[in-house]
Amino acid sequence: MKFKLILTSMLFASLAFGAAWEQSTSVQNIKAVVSSDKALIVGSNPVMITLNQQNMPLDNAGVEVKAFMPAMPGMPAMESKGKAVAQGHGVYKTSVNLDMGGTWQFHIFVTTKEGKKYRLKTSLSL
Repeated sequence: MKFKLILTSMLFASLAFGAAWEQSTSVQNIKAVVSSDKALIVGSNPVMITLNQQNMPLDNAGVEVKAFMPAMPGMPAMESKGKAVAQGHGVYKTSVNLDMGGTWQFHIFVTTKEGKKYRLKTSLSL
């Protein structure tokens, strides 16, 4: 009985750590779903951003991301920036490097083909 309990616990733990990560945010008429196929880790993380404008995929946009952690006593500010590459159908791919565990601010800068600029904000925790 004890063995089954331990085995079941290990299975649930492995599923929790291997789970995909997803976060949503919106501003005005733009919605972003930020996701990763794997749980976020300290280090480099591939990230997909799916953008919709008025419930339609937002294509041909310039998309940049910035993940940052403000300075704290005894610790300098940390930042990771990158341009996202269009994958089609409103999906953009990039990578962020998270130097340590904790809460990171995550901003997505979108420039539409018409030149309108948007900043979407969310946060993530490691």
